[in-house]
Order: sequence, then C-alpha cells, then structure tokens
Amino acid sequence: MSNLSITTKVIQKLSNNSNSVIPIAAKDTLSNCAITYIYDKKASKQDGKERAIEEFGTEILWIGGIPLLKKLFDKIVYKFFKADPSFDIRNLQKNANGKLERLEFLVKNAKDSAQKQTLQNILNSTKLQKMYKNLYIAKFVVATAATLGGLSGLIMYKQKNTKKQLEEKYRKKMLLENQLNTEIKNKPVFSAFLGSKKEVSFGNGLTKALSGFMYNPVMNMSILDAGITTTRLVQGRKGERFEIGFKELFQILFIYGLSKPIEKGLEKISKNVFKKPIANEFQLLSNENLSELLKSTDLKDAIDTLTSKNGNEVLDYIFNNDNALIKMLKISGEIPTIKGSNGIIDSLAHIEPDRIKKGAKNISQLLEATAGKADVNKFLKQVKNFKAVAVVLNILIGAAAIGVLQPLLNIVLRKKKNNGESVNPAIKNIEQEMAQKFAFKG
Repeated sequence: MSNLSITTKVIQKLSNNSNSVIPIAAKDTLSNCAITYIYDKKASKQDGKERAIEEFGTEILWIGGIPLLKKLFDKIVYKFFKADPSFDIRNLQKNANGKLERLEFLVKNAKDSAQKQTLQNILNSTKLQKMYKNLYIAKFVVATAATLGGLSGLIMYKQKNTKKQLEEKYRKKMLLENQLNTEIKNKPVFSAFLGSKKEVSFGNGLTKALSGFMYNPVMNMSILDAGITTTRLVQGRKGERFEIGFKELFQILFIYGLSKPIEKGLEKISKNVFKKPIANEFQLLSNENLSELLKSTDLKDAIDTLTSKNGNEVLDYIFNNDNALIKMLKISGEIPTIKGSNGIIDSLAHIEPDRIKKGAKNISQLLEATAGKADVNKFLKQVKNFKAVAVVLNILIGAAAIGVLQPLLNIVLRKKKNNGESVNPAIKNIEQEMAQKFAFKG
C-alpha cells in the first residue's frame, strides 16, 4: 500500500471491519464527540466532563494501547532474542500427521533469500519454534493485560475526580456562606431569624478461541471491551449501572456485532439495486491498471482454476503463477507481499487460502459487471465511488447509533426513572452528599 494516495489508504483502512482497529477508532472518535456534547447540553456540565475524560481517555488507551505495547515488545523483547516479529506462528501449525506442512512449503517456495533463511532456521530448530510461540503469546498477554490495567485506573480516576471537584465546589460554597452569615449575625435586624434556620434535607473450545483473539486485532480489542464493561459495572456508582449496561450494549452491537452485516448489506444494495459490485478492496478499485488487468484473456480461466483449489493447492498456485489474477490479489492485499519488493510474496506472514479464493470470486463479479461496457474506466470509477460511500456510511451509522441515539435514549429513560431529572443520578447523589456534608449550621 506504500504507493497509494492518502485518500485511498484512509478509505482502505476504514473498510477493513474484519481485523483492523481503524474503523473502530473512527466510530469511537465521532461517537465520543457526540456523547460528550449531548450530555453537556442535555444533562449537566459535570456529566459532560465525566464523559470527555472517560470516553476520550478510554479511546486513547483502548485503541492505541495494544498496538503501541506490541510494537515496543517487538523493538525490545524480539530484538533481545534476535527474533523476527514478522513471523506469524500460525505457520507452525501441524497437519494431521504431525508435520509442519505449511512451514516446509514456505521454506521450499519463499522467493526472498533472507526470509527463506529465517524459515529454514525455524524449521530446523524445535527450540526456535518454541521460542517464537512463547514470544507471540507473551506479547499478546502483556499488551492486553497492561492496557486493561490502564483502562481500569482511568475509570477509577474519573469517579474520584468527579467527587473531588464536587467536594471543592461545596467547600467553597460553605466558606462563602459562613462569611456571609458572620456578617449577617452582626446585624440585629436579622439575628432573630438565625435560630430558626434548618439544615437542608435531601431525598433518598478454549485454545482455539484464544488463538483467534491473539491473531485478530479486533477480537483482541473485544477482550479489552469486556474488561472495560466489567470494570464499569463493578465500579459503577449508585444509580448509573443501568446506564453503563445500556451504553455498552450499543457499543458491542455497532462496534463488533453489526459492522460486518452492515457492510454486507450495503454491498448487496450496491450490487442488486445500482448494479455496482463493491465487494473488492478499495485499493484494488483505485488502481490505475485495473481496467487493463480485467481485459487479460486468461483471467476467467485463472479465476476458475484458483477457486477450484483448496489449502496448500491454493498456496502452490499463487507462488508459482504471475498472471493478472495474482497481480490483482497482491494489489488488493489478499496475497501479502514484502513492502517495497515489487510484489514478492511475504512468506513470514499468515497466508489465508480461503481469503484468497474469496478475493478471486469478488474479482470474478467485477469481471462480469464490466463485460460489454463501452467505457470500462468510467464504470470502475463509479464502482470505486460507491465503495467509498458505503465505507463512510458504515462508519456514520455506527457512530450515530452509539454517539447520538444511545445518549438521547438514555436521557429519556433517565428522566422517566428520576421524575424528569436529566442529571446523572450518580452525580446527583454525590452533590447531595456534599451539600449535606457542608450545609451551613447556625
């Protein structure tokens, strides 16, 4: 993706709902801005401040914590052990006969000499194989646990900060009242009323599942989300646990559960209603050579051949062919390549045969859609634009649900439960506590 325009890079990143945190970051940023604004205007200033601290502070740690710590782990720990962090330990999976079939295949077919040597060293040493597995698992555990600890600390800080601010507010109010009352006491005309002053009163398959979390950044993030939700509910103050659960429900639905279905829904609408197949990766649709590659006479046969293969047959095909289909799959990213290598396959990465076949099927849809078009370039530009609109719409739908619909519904429910009061009940309880604590006594 190094030669792509900034716009193409951004949209490509935003379109990856399966294993990228970028769409999550976009939705979270937009929704956090909306949430903070709505609670500030429709609830209270203190509620808005709490939301700003927690939502944006959480986002920084939630989105940035794991990637940053993993990079530091690569730079420090992997470097110390002279290991290559690019090597994906899924390449160490054994077949039914207990053989490292994938690793053996990669050693035989790797085109880059440095990668070939790294793979050969790992294949020849069970000690290295164990070390790479342990390093990968340790990186996952350390990055996840440290980030979760930081998030828990932030939530506790927010609550303590609110209490501290309200305590200071009522302390100042008490000092002012004491000063005023001292002045009033010295005026005889008011002294008779002081004795009757009353105190203010206020009303009352474990390994497999774990491996998925290790390899997929979005699933790794979901561990943090589960931890955040649990921490918020456990540390939730009186009157706000329902609101926490309500908000987290929207978060889970529109960050994890519905992102992919919405993406698929928009793709179906584009294909069936507007006759624009947009399932291909945006970076492929943006490539200036796409129309020429689609005109290749052997493309249809290559698609049929590749999609009829499975497992290592797919790998064998992509390593030993360099036709238009392979070029397009490299451009789209289904076939990982070494950065700056002019298309050499990255043998240290995890290559997914099923994802490659799916990419080939998406290219087949595009090939069929362009058949008979008088101006293929014009049509491809329209497809690219439809893809961009669908990507942005997916982000906006999620952000609007979490950042606008959720807080507005929450405030409506809050008013129904609290006699029309829109202030956070937990904050209201603290205010009442402080008011009682510092109430002036004559």
